[in-house]
Amino acid sequence: MRFCRKTVGYLFRACLTVIVFIISSVLIQSFLIPKQLKLSPGQKMVLSVNFPLGFQMNRPQSNPQARPEITRNLVLNTGQSQKYQVLLKLFGRIPIKKLQVEVANPTMIIPGGQSIGVVFSSQGVVVVGTLPVIDVSRVRRFPAREAGIKPGDILLAINNIPINHVEEVEYFLRNYTKKEQKLRLIIKRNNQLKNLEIRPVLTVKDGGKRYMLGIFVDDPAAGVGTLSFYDPETLWFAGLGHRIAKIGGRNGIDFNQGEIVMANINGIRRGLPGKPGEKIGIFQGTQIAVGQIKKNTRFGIYGTLKKAFFNFGTTPIPAAFNSQVNVGNAEIYTVLKGSRIGKYKVKIIKVFRQHSPRDKGMVIKVTDPVLLRETGGIIQGMSGSPIIQNGRLVGAVTHVFVNDPTKGYGVLAEWMLKEMQNQAKTAKKAS
Repeated sequence: MRFCRKTVGYLFRACLTVIVFIISSVLIQSFLIPKQLKLSPGQKMVLSVNFPLGFQMNRPQSNPQARPEITRNLVLNTGQSQKYQVLLKLFGRIPIKKLQVEVANPTMIIPGGQSIGVVFSSQGVVVVGTLPVIDVSRVRRFPAREAGIKPGDILLAINNIPINHVEEVEYFLRNYTKKEQKLRLIIKRNNQLKNLEIRPVLTVKDGGKRYMLGIFVDDPAAGVGTLSFYDPETLWFAGLGHRIAKIGGRNGIDFNQGEIVMANINGIRRGLPGKPGEKIGIFQGTQIAVGQIKKNTRFGIYGTLKKAFFNFGTTPIPAAFNSQVNVGNAEIYTVLKGSRIGKYKVKIIKVFRQHSPRDKGMVIKVTDPVLLRETGGIIQGMSGSPIIQNGRLVGAVTHVFVNDPTKGYGVLAEWMLKEMQNQAKTAKKAS
């Protein structure tokens, strides 16, 4: 009897182990199958699962009476544009997941690579914060708040004199006299001009008296990056591949508007393990803007270009769907000197098959000897550099591995393109 109980116990544990294994296998395989899959006409793709799972393709059959086939190796041979559904079934009977397949022509875009200066505004200085001021009578005053100034405002002029540098604001305060009463300000907020008046407050600072406005101002430059691509039909562009962090230090503001100008690269600081390198770019915040930033997102900056400037006549290439990105050789387009775009060899060493938009979609490794010699790998300022594989835009450079600058992350082109198209639709509805 004791022997029988032990045998039954062993069999029960063995069965339980098998059941747990099957359930785990089903859950893992089901998770790896995307809910949506985009393919290009003529593209071939194979999806495989193991028992007890199988695929059933639900699309028009040549024989409507035929029973749909269940297969563990689904071969998708795409033809003309169409949409259909694939069911993932358990034991060939129980549907546990739906896969929507869409065969569509890819969007044609112009790849970038140009170095761009990103500025909050091509005119004025940006108000990155306000603060209280203690006057000579030891009274706490709020001159900026009382005047209606808010963080994110662009200070364009004082007393009708244009302001383009922080030092020019200081000049007005050093030369202000009490008989002037108030200073007349012109600010830009949400692309609208406003006229405000502010009375400077006399304070005691560093052993002397001086007038203050109660604002933190900063030059509007955010840094150098790379243009990723643009749509030749709509002139909407994408750049950087990642969000711009706040500008203005601890009192910074969100970068949700701005402009791009052309930048020249006049130096490179090579990247080393633990010490990322960078491009040293030259641009002026007062340069004529070549594009207007409409949105700053986790997939980069998006906006519209000025047609006259970006009419290069470059041949458009297709933007790849995620399913078309593979491990293997590729190129990145970027600038190392002046404004000349170079093409440099990299290798895609890992692709993350993402089911929904995420920022880190692939890992790349720099293999080009020139790029390795000049930069040590991926450096700051390369963010947004387009990644090209098999004649398609597959993504853009985003981040460097701090401990290995020869490697870095890239965002998938499909997510960047989707973000750009969503922003364009939103802007069109708003107008």
